[in-house]
Amino acid sequence: MARTFYNPDETPDPGTWLAMPEVDRIRLVLNQHISARAKVPGMKLHAAMHVVVENQIASGYGPSKRAVARLQSEGLSRHDAIHAIAFVIAQFIFELNQGQTPEQQSSYQSRMAAAIEQLRAEQWLAEGEDAGNG
Repeated sequence: MARTFYNPDETPDPGTWLAMPEVDRIRLVLNQHISARAKVPGMKLHAAMHVVVENQIASGYGPSKRAVARLQSEGLSRHDAIHAIAFVIAQFIFELNQGQTPEQQSSYQSRMAAAIEQLRAEQWLAEGEDAGNG
């Protein structure tokens, strides 16, 4: 494992991040939250959702890259912006597991992208923090 520390308030180098095995990325995020003494139910899932968002940003996924920048410009820390984006993604993952029609499933990516694009700091502060931000 080349990288030994994860700071959610700093953007990881995309090449280094994506070159790491997924399990190492999750371990880095998990260790950061443990060392910060974060009280998060489902810590492994929380870390995995961080990794999902970081993977999107590192791979150049436009909606998430734009959202993290926009949310930070609206006053959120980068860490909170990661949580806000992860919250939107988690909602779509939940929806996918609810037995959708093929048409609903095929529109998943575009609907998720639109939801991320529409995400605003004020909205996250009003709604998202109560949903498990940590």
